[in-house]
Amino acid sequence: MVEQAEKTSREPDELDKVFENTLRPLMSDSARQIFLTLVKSHETQLTTLDMQNTLEVNGTRLGKKELNNWLSSLQTSGLVQKESERGKPTTIPYNGKYTYDLWSLTEKGRQTTQKLSIFTHETPTLNNVKTIVERRLPDLKEATPEQLTQLETLYTTYKTLKALRDQEQPITLKELSAITTINRDSLEKWLKNQEKISEKSLYVLHRKDPGIVDRIAESIGLKRGAGILVSLSSEGKRMAYAIL
Repeated sequence: MVEQAEKTSREPDELDKVFENTLRPLMSDSARQIFLTLVKSHETQLTTLDMQNTLEVNGTRLGKKELNNWLSSLQTSGLVQKESERGKPTTIPYNGKYTYDLWSLTEKGRQTTQKLSIFTHETPTLNNVKTIVERRLPDLKEATPEQLTQLETLYTTYKTLKALRDQEQPITLKELSAITTINRDSLEKWLKNQEKISEKSLYVLHRKDPGIVDRIAESIGLKRGAGILVSLSSEGKRMAYAIL
């Protein structure tokens, strides 16, 4: 009896801390849905209004107070964080002036997602021995047009982030093209499209007044984009230093 009493009064070990701290909020369906909304989002940051809308579309309706309470619990566990600045929704049409709290996953939140995926994906077995299936990119015969477009976007994003990360000042499209080896016209079109589709763009386009030589050259179809300078936005810098 004494030995049993000693066992029940032991200090919590690392596994206890994981379940009592990190995973405890995820015991709630509402907290899990909020966490998964951030995990599955294409945006690195979401406003509370973005989350409310996504949750409602998926069948979970939460009021502002309840949503903020669960976000606070997830933040206490270190899975998410509230940004210092506020922002406007990016996943729904929004023309209002009011801004909302911005939330994002922490590094701990991303690692937890990867580890939890062990329990949510079926693991193939061979003679009752677990085998590891390596993820690979599809070859040209297997790839769909959508996959090829995604690969092209990923490649352009990677090359552009890498090129701009170490630049102290904005650079011209010509310079960016030379560093990335991507056609300048393609870069200009791609950057302008990125500027339109996301309010949290990774890039900032600076337009400068061209000189007389530039204007003459442009009038005859030369030096397109000579008056555009490119740099990373604050979000772009954060992503560049996180992944490169």
